[in-house]
Amino acid sequence: MTAPAPLNICVFLSAGDLDEQYTRVAREFGELIGAGGHTLVWGGSDVGMMKILADAVRGAGGRLVGVSVEFLRKSARPDADEMTFAKDLGERKALLLGAADAVVVMVGGMGTLDEATEVLELRKHGRYDKPVVLLNTAGFYDGLILQLRRMEAEGFLPVTLADLLHVADTAADALAHLEQTAAAQPIA
Repeated sequence: MTAPAPLNICVFLSAGDLDEQYTRVAREFGELIGAGGHTLVWGGSDVGMMKILADAVRGAGGRLVGVSVEFLRKSARPDADEMTFAKDLGERKALLLGAADAVVVMVGGMGTLDEATEVLELRKHGRYDKPVVLLNTAGFYDGLILQLRRMEAEGFLPVTLADLLHVADTAADALAHLEQTAAAQPIA
């Protein structure tokens, strides 16, 4: 069996300092990204969960591609392999999605939720065809998943929920799904 092709994996997550139940999974997912020869595409911050994830990717030999915004320049990671500064958050999301082969949504606040709903809306309209995984650490997104299921059941989603995203409970499940999906894609 051949190794999976390297992926540019965009991860949306909090830049806050969070509980160990979340930081442990960020560290684990970062190690899997780096060890798999993949590149992390992320918000570029060198603080909180974003730093933990990037440190783990770097420590496992992976590349770091950051997309920050001008007003957060002071917290940008200085040793990223690439760093771009967008003029605003809307441009930042577009640049992150444009650089990614896949998206993983980890724990986060309003910014992460905004990023997640934007990519799901794009997928709903057929404007983004790359895989999206919701990494549901410690049931963090149970409420969102319940709401999405209700939207599907009551006809608010023109596509199935399974066509919008994959829910993973562990970092290993998230990466395995991305690698399997990428392997199944036809070569252009």
